[in-house]
Amino acid sequence: MWALLSTRLRTWLLFAILVPLAGVVARAAARRLERRHGSTRLSRALRTASDAASRRDRKRDEAYGGPGSSAPGRPVTTG
Repeated sequence: MWALLSTRLRTWLLFAILVPLAGVVARAAARRLERRHGSTRLSRALRTASDAASRRDRKRDEAYGGPGSSAPGRPVTTG
């Protein structure tokens, strides 16, 4: 069935559904490892992978001058 889907639809499915789902699974695995064994190299790598898969964190960092953004700090709001 996967072969019957268009390339564009497959790409959209990959980035819209599977990547965020993989991030959720990686974050859950990292939490479970940290509860059992504390912070390990594997748990830190899983947390990094889950952060990379999360668009929400990336957008927040860019808006507030976090890593990878060109903004100097918090956005200025008036009113």
